[in-house]
Amino acid sequence: MTIDIHAHTVPRGFIAELAREVPEAAPALVQRGDEWWFQYPSGRMSGPIPLGMVDTEARIADMDAAGVQLQALSVPPPHFNYRLDDQAAAVAARLHNDAMIAMAREHPDRFVVLGHLPMQSEQAAHDELQRLIGIDEVVGLELGTNVAGANLGDEQYASVWQAIDASGLAVVLHPGADVAGMDRMHDYFMHNYVGNPTDSTIAAASLLFQGVLSRNTALRVALLHGGGFVPYQIGRFDHAWSVRPEAREHLDVAPSSLLHRFWFDSLTHDDLSLRFLHDRVGDDRLVLGSDYPFDMADSDPVGSLKRALADRPDAVRKALDDNPRELLTRRPGA
Repeated sequence: MTIDIHAHTVPRGFIAELAREVPEAAPALVQRGDEWWFQYPSGRMSGPIPLGMVDTEARIADMDAAGVQLQALSVPPPHFNYRLDDQAAAVAARLHNDAMIAMAREHPDRFVVLGHLPMQSEQAAHDELQRLIGIDEVVGLELGTNVAGANLGDEQYASVWQAIDASGLAVVLHPGADVAGMDRMHDYFMHNYVGNPTDSTIAAASLLFQGVLSRNTALRVALLHGGGFVPYQIGRFDHAWSVRPEAREHLDVAPSSLLHRFWFDSLTHDDLSLRFLHDRVGDDRLVLGSDYPFDMADSDPVGSLKRALADRPDAVRKALDDNPRELLTRRPGA
């Protein structure tokens, strides 16, 4: 089986339901020439939106064309809603999760779900997590790389991480709208191709150096867009840990000794980068990721993986099936 862990959806029926219950977060589908875009109440425009974002049959056709048999559905970044008030964020998360669960129940051989948590509210995050734990279609969680500018390792999220660790659900981290350095990346779309990997790197460093991974020993985390700069800079993390006492405040071992706690998707857009990523993290931590259906996606993710690792058939097989299957299997902590 070929499993894609990085695929977003905004089901059409969900948009109408969100507009009724949380209108301040609901996008309108608007046309610009021959393209469709989401326009949010804040004024943000997101797009262009392919039909597969909102239409399940079009999505399945695209999956078939790309050779993807199973997608782990997730919320796209504009729907993280970390700046909504607690109640509205909880409702929005529940609605989006339920819409994805409905897709997975309708097509159980094509979809599973990465649930979303309203992380700005400790209680709401706990409540939604406990609800999702009881739903078989939910095989993991997708969280932003920061929560309205707060690092994931901050103390305010400690009890949520503990609960996630106990649940056995892996966490896929995806950058949202508040990437670090956004004030310097308004132009040229830099907030995406520079900001996203930057924020993923900060998130990973936060989980390492603020002790989240050390305290929660069953926690497994996937980093998208090839893992940001982590695979390339893990040696610098180690050096800082060895010479700077503040880097050892919550971390008793070298950061690289915990690198196996991270999974990395294949979305590098470059054969040499993907080969380096595999060399760095090994056969067991590379997983297929497409970023469907955005324009920054890889439209041929399976082909890209096979081309870059043509001389490593075992690594390809594991990245397409074994590794994502393992990542998306619940492994509860003690």
